Amino acid sequence: MNKQTSFSVEIKDMIRRNGSIKVLLADGDLAWQQRLAMLLESEPDIYLSNIVSTKEEAIRASVQLDVDVMILEMILNSPKRDGLDAAAEILRNKELPIIVLSSIHDPEVMVDAVVAGAVNYITKSNYMDIPVAIREAHRRQSSLHADVATIIRSEIELIKRKELHCMLTPTEKEILQLIGLGYRQTIIRELLGITSNTLKSHVRHITRKFDTRSIREAAEKAKRRGLYDQHYAT
Repeated sequence: MNKQTSFSVEIKDMIRRNGSIKVLLADGDLAWQQRLAMLLESEPDIYLSNIVSTKEEAIRASVQLDVDVMILEMILNSPKRDGLDAAAEILRNKELPIIVLSSIHDPEVMVDAVVAGAVNYITKSNYMDIPVAIREAHRRQSSLHADVATIIRSEIELIKRKELHCMLTPTEKEILQLIGLGYRQTIIRELLGITSNTLKSHVRHITRKFDTRSIREAAEKAKRRGLYDQHYAT
């Protein structure tokens, strides 16, 4: 390649770099680095700005480099899912869309990544979908990849349900279920063997915990969160 051709290539590369979505890739696997580099280099509107291999490099590069989107593996240079720690640290210091691309299929890890602030989670078996995910993340229109969306939603619902059970006392759960099933408060007092004042106290506590204006509104909230299933009152 002569100097003129080399200069021309450098100009084209600079134009592409400045006009494209700049991506930072953090993955400790050399084979995956090469595979993703080939994929992204074939996309005219995406520029792979830098590749790092460790948690420390990922944090430093995300702060120092001018990048638009980050692709992050959950396991970098240790078996302890240090990519998750990297994501949390990065997002504490910078607003950067992070897409997790990982070989880990563990639902708990997927939820942890999303809770930590990742905008998407894609398993490596579907890595060809990364360019679309990058464009969505850059537009701040990211939606969870179908590969993991159902799993993550189910896990989050389970977590919320567990939190709800921990938040309520056994008596409060019974009251909410009975209200949801259509029982009047006079019947509930008889069924639970409590006084009117005791029931009123429970109702106040329940509405405060659910931040609602009425016990029926709280019961509807509890039902939506999976505390009980709707049955016909007998």
